[in-house]
Amino acid sequence: MSPVIAATGMLVMSTLILTPYAFAFHFDELMSLNFVVIQYALAFALFCSVIAYFIYFKTLERTGACNLLICKIIITPSSILVHAMLLGQMITLAEIVGLAIITIDLLFFGPKNCK
Repeated sequence: MSPVIAATGMLVMSTLILTPYAFAFHFDELMSLNFVVIQYALAFALFCSVIAYFIYFKTLERTGACNLLICKIIITPSSILVHAMLLGQMITLAEIVGLAIITIDLLFFGPKNCK
């Protein structure tokens, strides 16, 4: 299956499933949104979901699941570091321990053990 078709199907179906819920339980909140907020929501949906899914499935098609898993593993540490650098958030001890576990996993059980 083409990566574009898979990503499009996932995003369309999730939208169709969640839209009735949003209107049933959050109708007042949706109606109070102004146009600028809707523009930002659509921009985030496009750049953070649609394009990310297309890249994800294209990477899966080209490199395989093992290399894609490595890409998925580094999302959390990079998110923690970017938040610390750009937003000035403190890195907690739990985050450092998690980062160490992920780093050790990548070093000792990384791509060389993928089959």
